[in-house]
Amino acid sequence: MLMQQERIENGDGYQTVERAFELLESLAGGPRGVTELAVELGLEKSTVSRMLKTLAGLGYAVQPEKRGAYQLGPRVLYLADRYLDANRLIREARPVLERLALEARASAHLAREVGSQFLVVAKEASPELIQVASAVGGSCVPHASALGKVLLAGMKPALRMRWLQEPLQRFTEKTIVDRAALADEFELIERRGYALEAGEEHLGVGCIGAPVRDAGGRWIAALSISGPLRGTPFKLDREHIELLLAHARALSAALGYREAPAAAPVG
Repeated sequence: MLMQQERIENGDGYQTVERAFELLESLAGGPRGVTELAVELGLEKSTVSRMLKTLAGLGYAVQPEKRGAYQLGPRVLYLADRYLDANRLIREARPVLERLALEARASAHLAREVGSQFLVVAKEASPELIQVASAVGGSCVPHASALGKVLLAGMKPALRMRWLQEPLQRFTEKTIVDRAALADEFELIERRGYALEAGEEHLGVGCIGAPVRDAGGRWIAALSISGPLRGTPFKLDREHIELLLAHARALSAALGYREAPAAAPVG
C-alpha cells in the first residue's frame, strides 16, 4: 500500500490516467492495433496491451476480433450522452434564467447533482444593486438551501439519506438539522412542488426553489430565485412562487416534459 501511494505521489498515477486518455483519443481516429498504438504514443507494447485490456474491461474499448485491432467501446457513448444532456440543460436554461431574474428582481440559479456535490451550473445575477453573493461552480448546502432541498426531495429516501449521513451543520438558528423534520420537509416539497429557504443558511437571505423535469418526469435539476429579504422587491410570497413555478415548467417543457392533462370532471 505504501509503495502504491509513493508511486501516485511521484506522478505514476497521473501519467497512467494521461496515457489512458491518449489511448482513447487515438482510438477515436479509428481502429488501432497494439503495435501501432505503442509506436504512436511512444510506449512499450506490454504497457499498451495492459491498458487496453483494462479499458476493454470497463467498456471503453473493444476488440471485435480475437487478436485484432481495438476500437472505442459503447461506454464512451454514455459519457458523451451525459455531457450532451448537461449541455442541453444549460443551453435551454440560459434564456429562462435571464427572464426570471429580470421579472423577479432577484438572482436566478440552476443547480444539479455533479458527482458528490450539488453545484450551481448556471446563474443570472439580479438586476438589483443589493443581491446575494454566488457563483457558477459554487456548492449548494443540501439541507439548508432551497436548491439543495429540491434536489434531495426528488430522490428516493434511501438515496437521499446518503447525503445526510454526516452531522448536519447549523448555519443559523433557523437551520433544520433534525432528520425527522427534514423528512417532513422533503415530503412537503414533493407534494407542493417547491421549496422555501428563509435565513436557514444566511440570515436575511431568502430563496425559492423548484424542480426541473426531464422528458421522463424525473427531477434532474433545481431552479431558484434568491435575494435579501429586505431592501429589494424580492419576497417569499405567492407572486414570486408562481413566477418561479411558471419558469420551471417552461424549462421542463423545453427539455421534453409534458404534464399529464387534468382529469375531466365527473357528471
